[in-house]
Amino acid sequence: MKKAGVIGVYGRGQDFTTGQAVKCFELINWLKKPLGEDQIFIVNTYGWKKNPFGLLINCVKAFLSCERVIILPAPNGVKVFLPLCYVLKKLFKKDVHYIVIGGWLGNLLSRKPFLKRCAMSFEGVYAESVVLVNDLKRMGLKNAVYMPNFRTLPEEKQVRDKVLKKPYRVCTYSRVVKEKGIEDACEIVKRANGLLGERAFVLDVWGKIDSGFKDEFSQLCDKYKDIMSYRGVKEADEGVKTLSEYFALLFPTYYEGEGLAGTILDAFAAGTPVIANDWRYNGEFVKNGVNGEVYPFRNVERAAEALVHFATDEKAYKKMTEGCFRSGSEFSADSVLGDFYDRCFSDCTDL
Repeated sequence: MKKAGVIGVYGRGQDFTTGQAVKCFELINWLKKPLGEDQIFIVNTYGWKKNPFGLLINCVKAFLSCERVIILPAPNGVKVFLPLCYVLKKLFKKDVHYIVIGGWLGNLLSRKPFLKRCAMSFEGVYAESVVLVNDLKRMGLKNAVYMPNFRTLPEEKQVRDKVLKKPYRVCTYSRVVKEKGIEDACEIVKRANGLLGERAFVLDVWGKIDSGFKDEFSQLCDKYKDIMSYRGVKEADEGVKTLSEYFALLFPTYYEGEGLAGTILDAFAAGTPVIANDWRYNGEFVKNGVNGEVYPFRNVERAAEALVHFATDEKAYKKMTEGCFRSGSEFSADSVLGDFYDRCFSDCTDL
């Protein structure tokens, strides 16, 4: 009998850079240390719609062969995987731990009583935000537990001196889709340059381009070609190293399902201050003057002012870089998953 079955997207490459894929990848790699690689049964849900019967068989195998099952479904998969695991839990009498991706679960469960019943039956529903946990508990999910997103930290702090030269390089580092605020990011850099009267900032856009946004993004590339460049896609575990090369991370998202975005954690671990839109739970994690700045909802002028402040107040900027490193340690995989391990694997050998 294996110690854990993990159901989620698992792999490397351009198709595995979503929040779900990165979180699942980090979880499995971390669990290999205390449990042993041979004690984890992975049900890879990537492309499951092409072979739903094969997925069902593998899920049954996970419940048959593992002491407990951990699920990490994306929003589109919740309507399938919550009922499926609810039924298999009843049949095989196994513990199920549901790790939530993003911040959308409360809205969904409020509209879907059966899915709510499924979630209530699990041993734990692990949400990324304290606010979301409280919302879930008010809905009746007494099994809701705060478990923020997490990142494996580099052994040493990233060296940052080389980025503190004009033009300052800033970036977005997420899926390239309209709701992630890509156009807002371009406007922020444009207006910050206007405030300083020079080309003081340039913007790099990283991430997989959403198929429905390609034409509009191409137009943005033409419109802002003097200040913006598209840089492509990095592997899931290259975020910290990549962001360490930047002066600031722009996070102008207004994506409906946003939780504690992994890109924020990458920036913290890299010592790179974050300028974030006041949307969903961003203000719970990005603290003004501590590790970045949260600006009023889609107020690109205020965001530009924050960026200029970063560049003109060296003392304040240095304080925020150190604040980022401190924040990063709070969301380290060892810290977050250590607590998760203690809760879920109390019968296993201690770390």
